Amino acid sequence: MMLKIKKFNLKRRLPTCYLLSSKVILSLAIILSAYFIVMDIKLFNAVKNRGPFSSLKFKKNSSILSGKTHKYSMFWPLPVKKIMMAEATHFVRSPIAEFIEYALGFSYLFPFISANFISITHCILSLVTIKFLMHDSLFWRQIGVVIFQFRNFLDSFDGVIFRAHANKTSYTSHYGSLGYYVDAASDVFGGVCLVASIALYLLKNRPPSKNLTRCFRLADDLLESGTNVEKSALTRSSSSDDLFKHSSLNSNLRNKASGKEGIHATKITILISVAFLGIRIAVSAFFWDRNVHIYQDLLDSPAVSEIHQKLQVKILSSTFTLILMIMWRIMCALSLQDMILTAIFLDKTWEFVVKSQVIGWTVLIFLIILTELHTAEIRSILLQVV
Repeated sequence: MMLKIKKFNLKRRLPTCYLLSSKVILSLAIILSAYFIVMDIKLFNAVKNRGPFSSLKFKKNSSILSGKTHKYSMFWPLPVKKIMMAEATHFVRSPIAEFIEYALGFSYLFPFISANFISITHCILSLVTIKFLMHDSLFWRQIGVVIFQFRNFLDSFDGVIFRAHANKTSYTSHYGSLGYYVDAASDVFGGVCLVASIALYLLKNRPPSKNLTRCFRLADDLLESGTNVEKSALTRSSSSDDLFKHSSLNSNLRNKASGKEGIHATKITILISVAFLGIRIAVSAFFWDRNVHIYQDLLDSPAVSEIHQKLQVKILSSTFTLILMIMWRIMCALSLQDMILTAIFLDKTWEFVVKSQVIGWTVLIFLIILTELHTAEIRSILLQVV
């Protein structure tokens, strides 16, 4: 029995190449996180010194209208939408999209490609990624993550193309326009495809139940760090013999045992967990868009008086307002999708789905309530001077 346990442990060890690639990914994640933190601090200081948006909207307008003289900056202009957007979009995707447009002249070279065409294209990519993200092989799921991230880049690129074709410089949502509804529908479709692919993958490869996972973790702890007495006691135990006999973690025995109740998470558990994740993405997207619209009307609209303008600047540059907006950068649907895609890439899909539920919902609900109270207070203050 001792030989069987050692063989079992060896099979659970990860290949050296996988461990090296994991270290590379971890290093890149740390570098990217540090980059986001530094850029968020710069953004915080830039918003503090932004001034009234109505004056910034027309300042340097002539230099922005021309693609040749356009000089992109991540910190100018700074409308509410840009302050509240996801870090990966603000600091990675948008700069690349702006470079392709204004440095390479994409809309000049391909004037027939519209923003709506790009939106339809990333809808097709969302559909294609389902096949990859539900694949049994981690390699093909990682390919699916790369494709979906390219889809997210196109989601940023269509806005750049729209502003280039319309000769618009304001980084705001054009509520009620056809492009707004096409972009919203494509975003919803992308989110549905991502959640559906997670559900299909987990139903095909049902994860072990929580109690069984604990048993394996306990067995590994005893085998790797326990004393000889504990190891020999474990090998003599008939219960441990049954455990490894009926629930070995190699892929063949997992498939044979997939029908045994208690070994795998039930289909109902998987569907409910993934459904709650999908609902969280939808709720986050709805309230993010709603709050961007409200803050935009309250703080970015043209001021009716000098006092009104000063109040807008003071409220926006307050620490509490900026903390709320930065929290929305972290909790918005695009940031949540990036977290999910990272978990899929690292083969931690089920762990993320389960472990992020409580803290994710708690922070999101708390943030929604705080934002509702905050916007109501801003509205009452501004109404006194309008």
